[in-house]
Amino acid sequence: MERPAIVAALDGPRVALALSVATILLPVAFVVLTRAPLDQPFAKDVQLYVEAADRWLAGGPFYEPRQLSGPYEVTHGDILYPPVGLWLFAPASLLPLPMALVLWWTIPAAITAWAIRRVDPRPAVWPVMALCLAWPTTPLKIWTGNPVIWCIAAMAVAIVWRGGAVFALLKPSLFPFALFGIRQRSWWVGLVVFLALCLPFGAMWVDWLATVVNARGAGPLYSALEAPMLALPLVAWLGRRRE
Repeated sequence: MERPAIVAALDGPRVALALSVATILLPVAFVVLTRAPLDQPFAKDVQLYVEAADRWLAGGPFYEPRQLSGPYEVTHGDILYPPVGLWLFAPASLLPLPMALVLWWTIPAAITAWAIRRVDPRPAVWPVMALCLAWPTTPLKIWTGNPVIWCIAAMAVAIVWRGGAVFALLKPSLFPFALFGIRQRSWWVGLVVFLALCLPFGAMWVDWLATVVNARGAGPLYSALEAPMLALPLVAWLGRRRE
């Protein structure tokens, strides 16, 4: 049975590549044409977490005292990530800042690219993947170095090895993605590894829970706009040409 002409055209590399490039360039064109300023400083988020980890390694608190004392309005500088994130933040704080920033972006980008290349998505899904990249929240979070880029890498690993999905819990508000592959044994192996990484932080989990409960302006759906970012590897997997 022949495929419809439009489906066959979209599955052609040239058409798919052209649509993908056009989609990715849309937000760039918007910024250029409207001269909209970038209202977020470069690497703002990653530097925040590196500084918090540096403070913690020096014997200070990871979470601000005002986050633990009672209700507070969430502002920049408030740490909402669980303490397991220190496995990423602490090593970054020990490196020279330029090296830490380079590795902060290149490692998750390389993991994501490797996994997507591994499943070899059909050209027909390239434009959808490009749409995930062009989604306004995606370039913003990449620009600021938000730790969610590591959650994307976790989901990228998950399309090859399901245990990687559990590590999307680095950002618990995106927990539905962490359930990908839950029926497979490898997912449970990943869960055991993740829980083992959580254990060393002991009472810090109580502090983290307090920061979440006390927070105002950061409800359970505050990360919903980041969902297309984590969907990128899943789109590639759905359109895969090989396991």
